[in-house]
Amino acid sequence: MAHLTEDNSKILKRVRRLKGQLEGVEKMLAEGADCYAVLQNAAACRGAFNSLMRELILDHVEHHLVQSDEATDEIRETAQEIQDIVKSFLK
Repeated sequence: MAHLTEDNSKILKRVRRLKGQLEGVEKMLAEGADCYAVLQNAAACRGAFNSLMRELILDHVEHHLVQSDEATDEIRETAQEIQDIVKSFLK
């Protein structure tokens, strides 16, 4: 996934935001926060992680399949189908 080294700033911001959310859940647990609040924040972390995974997978497919010089029309079509599946699965 060498293409990720070109400009990771958006992805790194997303990872740092997720890290902060997880640290918030850790703090809530350590302080004995209300279960509902902890679960709500944990669900937000799950959503943030799914968004991160979605972006990484879509970028990977785009770079290595869709934009590949060797890609045929069939490969590009299949890549688009994969991207659509990922988009619907990792909302």
